[in-house]
Amino acid sequence: HAMGNSTGNFTEYWDIIRSSDQMQGGFIWDWVDQGIKTEDDMGTYWAYGGDLGGLNFQNDENFCANGLVSSNRTPHPALEEVKMVYQNVQFDFDKESKKLSVFNEFDFTNLKEYQFKWELLEDGKVIETENFSIAAAPHTSGSAKIKLPKLDADAEYLLNVNAFTKTATALVPAGHEIAKAQFSLTEPIFATTKTNQNLKVKTEGNQLVFDSGSIHGTFDLKTGMFKSYTNGKITLEGLPQPYFWRAPTDNDFGNNMPEELNIWRSAHSNVTLQDVKVEKQTEAGLPIEVTYHLNDIDLPYTLAYVIQNDGSIRVTAKLDLKAKKLPELPRFGMRMQLPAGFDNLEYYGRGPEENYADRNSAAFIGIYKAQVDSLKMPYIRPQEYGYHTDTRWLKLTDASGRGIEVEGLQPLSFSALPIKTEALDPGETKKNQHPTNLRYRDETTLHIDLAQRGLGGDTSWGAYPHPQYQLTKDGYSYSYMLKLIKPEQ
Repeated sequence: HAMGNSTGNFTEYWDIIRSSDQMQGGFIWDWVDQGIKTEDDMGTYWAYGGDLGGLNFQNDENFCANGLVSSNRTPHPALEEVKMVYQNVQFDFDKESKKLSVFNEFDFTNLKEYQFKWELLEDGKVIETENFSIAAAPHTSGSAKIKLPKLDADAEYLLNVNAFTKTATALVPAGHEIAKAQFSLTEPIFATTKTNQNLKVKTEGNQLVFDSGSIHGTFDLKTGMFKSYTNGKITLEGLPQPYFWRAPTDNDFGNNMPEELNIWRSAHSNVTLQDVKVEKQTEAGLPIEVTYHLNDIDLPYTLAYVIQNDGSIRVTAKLDLKAKKLPELPRFGMRMQLPAGFDNLEYYGRGPEENYADRNSAAFIGIYKAQVDSLKMPYIRPQEYGYHTDTRWLKLTDASGRGIEVEGLQPLSFSALPIKTEALDPGETKKNQHPTNLRYRDETTLHIDLAQRGLGGDTSWGAYPHPQYQLTKDGYSYSYMLKLIKPEQ
């Protein structure tokens, strides 16, 4: 049921369908959002149940707005996932033999009718590409040998394979992509601790002051927070802080998430500082450990910082949940606000479409760019949007190239949007809201997460995300590095 930000765990259905002779398919409700074009003082929007004077009458809210495309046929992000899962060309790659196997699921078309291409990515950048052909009759397999160069041990390599139409038909143009796959050839490379430069630290009352080259910062020992972090060109007045909530999706409302997980909505704001511990400076930098008590859930939360010798800051967040039984965690992460102007986004992760833990197979890992101010909420009713998984690093810069970089020490998930979660969240119950009700900001809201719960998609009236996409472990911990960057010379 593709209502709002949905269509999670869709690949799981087709894993069963393709592996079982007894299964032949199913249905997605629906193709298109059933909305009525409407205009008011706020602008043009697509009306749904409860609009147009129907609020006090029996209505199904936006239940019939459950399309893979919007009312004006603009594709929703989930359509890319459906396209890939449905594709009639299935790829497999053997890293040892470098043999690409291709199975033809078409009933009448030989694969020789298509143009194939592979490209090799090194740390997200395409370094080699080649066109090739494969002949395979319907319901048979073909193969091709991929002539890869020697791979560097200090880089991450990915292999993309695509199939395109050679000639145009009445419906499909030439050069249209009909199938794709991505294969990981090596383990991902994540950030490592920097030891260059000379970190100078001094204490002035309750302020810990540090310098490294052009980097200057102050840490408040009384509040346990960074008061400033600057390289002379950019100054951050606050670093990321814990955040555990997400704006409920339509499926979330269907499974009562806003009520059942409500304890996490304010857990980030109702905190008590318990301890600030500054340890002895080492070759890696200056370690600082800050312990909070999250009052709403009555558990400790630890932020361990290392101010590194090059002035970058390593952040490790830890939450131990073993001591008590709590509702599922909506997200485990942190967020920060960036001032107006820092809206040039570049990242190495899954994209370019938004993607989530249970809807990301069609979003390939690569380097992508976007303008934050263009990332508007795409659904008929405001809700969570704009997420990216499996991220190695991300940058947010201004027009001059100044900005911040975040590097994961493991895969990160993130969003960088011109709107805060609170503006997308109607509370514990749905409201008849529309994109025209949203007020976007010049500032960028950056979420740096380990993960958030999956979207689900089986139904929009009670089904949860599948267990492997729920955050129900006894504890969570993750690390990343934050640094200020200058324009490239």
